[in-house]
Amino acid sequence: MLVLAAAAAALLLLGSAMLTAAQAAASQIGANRLRTLEREGFAGASALTEVREDEWSIRLSVRLLTRTFNFLAVGIAIVIAVQTWRAVGPVIVIVLAGIVLVHVVADIIPTVLAARSPVRIALSSAPTLLRLARWARPLTAHVEQLGDRRTADEGPPLSVERRELIEIQEIGEAQGVLEAAESRLVDRAFRLDELTAHDVMVPRVDIFAWSDDVLLEHIIPLLPDVPYSRVPVYHGTIDNVTGIVYVREAYERFVQGDRNLPLAELAHSPFFIPGAISLTKLLQDFRDRRIHMGVVADEFGGTDGIVTLQNVVEELVGEIHDEMHVPDDRPFVQVSATVIECDADVSLRELNEALRTELPEEESRSLNGLILEELGRVPEKGLSFEAKGVRIEILESTQTYVVRARVTKLPEDDESE
Repeated sequence: MLVLAAAAAALLLLGSAMLTAAQAAASQIGANRLRTLEREGFAGASALTEVREDEWSIRLSVRLLTRTFNFLAVGIAIVIAVQTWRAVGPVIVIVLAGIVLVHVVADIIPTVLAARSPVRIALSSAPTLLRLARWARPLTAHVEQLGDRRTADEGPPLSVERRELIEIQEIGEAQGVLEAAESRLVDRAFRLDELTAHDVMVPRVDIFAWSDDVLLEHIIPLLPDVPYSRVPVYHGTIDNVTGIVYVREAYERFVQGDRNLPLAELAHSPFFIPGAISLTKLLQDFRDRRIHMGVVADEFGGTDGIVTLQNVVEELVGEIHDEMHVPDDRPFVQVSATVIECDADVSLRELNEALRTELPEEESRSLNGLILEELGRVPEKGLSFEAKGVRIEILESTQTYVVRARVTKLPEDDESE
């Protein structure tokens, strides 16, 4: 009798695992791939289409059945434990072990398997899911009505998920509907939430700023050569940014006769941000506050860098030579698919994108940082060394930092050696 009970518990767990895998696999099939499968006549594609169209009901049915199977399996395990040991200690152990086993066997393992072979599992299990959903309809109908009432004011659910948008982009590029530049724009838009202010900021040492006690009449002769529309002002040191001066306002106040006006009285309040803020959130803050510049504060309350609206937009559309961008007479030059000559303050992220490398960005954000991290000193001009799958040749350096370098991606054979 106990053997039959154990077999029943095992069958219940197996059924729960199969249902979980089927539902997980079906949810991973995007609309475009599903249309392709149906067009090419794959068995089960039409049933899978019905499953995706009625996904909420299917998911509810699967959840109801799997929970029922899991509870029954644990209940049978408890009965077996009581009949076998007739003591509290072993029963508690069996209950806890059963709960863990159910979670692993009926949830984690099938989800992993579904992620590895979503198409095969989804196509083969779709007809079964449909039959189970129809069988469970009387039980799930009331729950669905409750959900409809609670979400009536929230509008229709979003039907297009991120993975489907990525899939559409890949198909569009492959079929020539999207140009390469358009596809890159979509890529960058998806990555915007993964990037932070630290990734795009103008670092502290490159910030162009004025002291807030300088008089307006002293900067007016300099303004024609200032390539920025907004300039930070500080009190004492750049670690104490006190405001942002708008160049256009400086001209207007000068014309109005305010020649002896200190910049401190002309400056707008600065907007301080943490370096870890995502670009998506920062873009929203810029919009809500109607500002174009943020000061990145470091962990000690000093200034880590400056981020402008243009810095964020450049992540979408490429370089815009304005705001805090300093024009470069020697631009980032891609000599070939595997060789780049650039200023050493270029970000490792840009190098990874251009050379298709995997330079680690955890410790250092720039090429200069990587060089100092690897060598432990500022190298002299002409030095060449290999690290992280690339060869770096120093083209120009000073006593305190590397100015320019040539980066060559090494062949995979060299990397493995």
